[in-house]
Amino acid sequence: MFFQQFKVEGLGCLSYMIGCPLDGRAIVVDPKRDTGDYLKTAQLNKMKITGIIETHLHADHISGAAELQLQTGAPIYLGAGSPADYDHLPLNDGDNILLGNTKIEVVSTPGHTPHSISLALTDLSRGDLVEILLTGDLLFVGSIGRPDLAGGALLEEQIKNAYHSLQTRLGKFPDYVEIYPAHGAGSLCGAGISAKPSSTLGFERLTNPFLQLDFDKFREQLSANTPHRPINFTHIINTNMRGQQPVHKLPGINEYNPLTCKKFLSESPDNIIIDLREATAFGGAHIPGSFNIGMAPNSALWVGNVVKPESRILLLANNHQNVEQAVTMFRRVGYDNIQGYIIGLNGWIMAAEETGFLPQISVHSLHTVLGKYSNHMILDVRNDQEWLTGHIDQARHLPLPQLINQGLNCEIDQHISVICLSGYRSNIAASILKQRGFKNVYSVIGGMSTWKTAGYKRV
Repeated sequence: MFFQQFKVEGLGCLSYMIGCPLDGRAIVVDPKRDTGDYLKTAQLNKMKITGIIETHLHADHISGAAELQLQTGAPIYLGAGSPADYDHLPLNDGDNILLGNTKIEVVSTPGHTPHSISLALTDLSRGDLVEILLTGDLLFVGSIGRPDLAGGALLEEQIKNAYHSLQTRLGKFPDYVEIYPAHGAGSLCGAGISAKPSSTLGFERLTNPFLQLDFDKFREQLSANTPHRPINFTHIINTNMRGQQPVHKLPGINEYNPLTCKKFLSESPDNIIIDLREATAFGGAHIPGSFNIGMAPNSALWVGNVVKPESRILLLANNHQNVEQAVTMFRRVGYDNIQGYIIGLNGWIMAAEETGFLPQISVHSLHTVLGKYSNHMILDVRNDQEWLTGHIDQARHLPLPQLINQGLNCEIDQHISVICLSGYRSNIAASILKQRGFKNVYSVIGGMSTWKTAGYKRV
């Protein structure tokens, strides 16, 4: 049996190729949107991709199934009843697919979505025992998939489905079976997911907190702790239901100059600039109204939290390589309306256009300010778990997703220093506050990590 895992850094998406080199066929499971890795791997191992399986309709990334089907002619398979509007073949519980000595058995495991499936893999050249379970978004390493994505009306039913699937549907498989989920650490499809890319059923039964609960406590915990839902999730779900636009059919991306950039921004409030530069460069000068989402493995996650899916986007970057990387990353999470790019800010400055300024304050300067001005606001935008590990005594806690959705209730001329763990999220938050009209906003360089290193007090 041929088996390979593919990981999308930052998004935590995991996809798989299963096949039999002797037979010359392979199937790709839960493909990412950019499909080159699968084509290359199949070619290197002298296999032809003859099938594409989606364990469920995804909410956090645009599937590469349509793209891969165009490239290979392979059919797309989904769990029976899946509400997909494009041509696909249904997979029912107990169905088997044979690729030479590799057997793939379909296991119906609703819970994350109503029609989710898992896949039990057997290498028949070694015997008839199941070796691997691809658990989709039902069971993660150290966690489980969120059950709320089908909507609030179905939440109770989905919680019951998830419990039954975890305890009964997967319960028939022995402890030694390896599990490989569709997501790892960094994904927003679950909370507390381990960075480990695989586990065993036995280890999860011993250590996964969700597998220790009776149904009443399971329901109570999932009902009370619904994770944040990024603003791009609904768009991604709808796109994956109706069928994805192949990447090669998307319009080209052009370089803009100061004049065309200014015209672009004036045409609609939905036309925006995402500035990909690091925090200090953005702080020194930027095009007014820009979002600062610096290039990082998880940039796409924050775009999905900050930017409306219908927005038309210009990218501002230091170089063409960053533009290419960002286009790939952002298209993975549903942002196809990228109109163009600007390289550097020099042209804008030399055209005598207005620039914005976001002061970057060191932890030492912040410490001094707090000693002098009791009314200076510290806005901590870290998540709840980070906040509990220690924070500045005077700080106000408002996690970044809540700031985005709810805004900040204070006077527009309030002096605000925004802090996170490292300075990355604080610049996102500060750029949003500046865009919303707050005048005296600062971003703390190095964040709480540097505050701790400096030895300043935390509570």
